[in-house]
Amino acid sequence: MKKTTKWWIVAFVWCLGIAIATRQPFFTGDSTEQLVMNPFFDSAIVNFILRKLVHVTAFGLLALFFWLALAGKRYRYVIAWGLATLYGAVDEWHQSFISDRSGLVSDVLIDSTGAFLVLVGVYLFMRKKLKKT
Repeated sequence: MKKTTKWWIVAFVWCLGIAIATRQPFFTGDSTEQLVMNPFFDSAIVNFILRKLVHVTAFGLLALFFWLALAGKRYRYVIAWGLATLYGAVDEWHQSFISDRSGLVSDVLIDSTGAFLVLVGVYLFMRKKLKKT
């Protein structure tokens, strides 16, 4: 099996994991807020930050998997970012049909930002790596 095929499978499985997590009541704002109860901080703010960091991380990794799957392709950074952003939009649309969830455009922007940041990191890493050789 080609390396790129393996990365497409990883990306697909990651998308499936995101879709499954979306359907779980444990991942709603109310559920996660109970996990971060802290007498020193406003739990709503901590909960909000943690949940948005999960968006950044999940879609950043998804962009990385797409980037790896697109090895050797022209515009792979842009395509990987676009695919991760598109999946973020599909995921938010999907959430709009689930009770206790809401599909938010702001979450798509956060997903897209996570994908962008990871791909910028990959670009800088690869550029530095190529300069050494």
